[in-house]
Amino acid sequence: MNPAENAWPPTPLDTEEPAPPTPAPVTAQPSAQLPKNPLLAAGLSLFPGIGNVYNGLYLRGVTFFLIIVSCIAITDRQPLFGLAIAFFWLFNMIDAYRQAVLINYGYAQDLGLLDLPRHPKANQGGIAAGILLTLIGFVALLDQYFHIDFGWLVRLWPVALMVIGIWLVVGTVRERMRDGQ
Repeated sequence: MNPAENAWPPTPLDTEEPAPPTPAPVTAQPSAQLPKNPLLAAGLSLFPGIGNVYNGLYLRGVTFFLIIVSCIAITDRQPLFGLAIAFFWLFNMIDAYRQAVLINYGYAQDLGLLDLPRHPKANQGGIAAGILLTLIGFVALLDQYFHIDFGWLVRLWPVALMVIGIWLVVGTVRERMRDGQ
């Protein structure tokens, strides 16, 4: 008796069943997406939101467009929103450039409505931003129903810069003291 005949488990030759076919090798398909030109994305953002639309970030582009158009509409009643227009327009261009670079490196794009903001860390200004947005909304609501002269508030804008600067310095000092540096 041949020792190969008593081998366990039986080989495909012993069982008369055909061996399963070998699967074809899987080849990776190159990405069909063309690389994005960051400078073109930033240049297209001179018209708010178009740079992000070029990047394929449609919801982000529409959001920037609506923010800037809303600030322009409010500016005739509240000149302080002129600064917001400048800020969002510049941020719109920087963001389109940055997103194009990230897309070229292969990072995932925004998921649209599923890309919800996460809770900020304590030192990222979540409370300050929330209070600031609430105050701006409250002032805008008051202005809708009552004529209020905010000229004195516009003249105090350097105080806001000083408060934000002090807040950033104190936060950095606390962080360094906690880390033991």
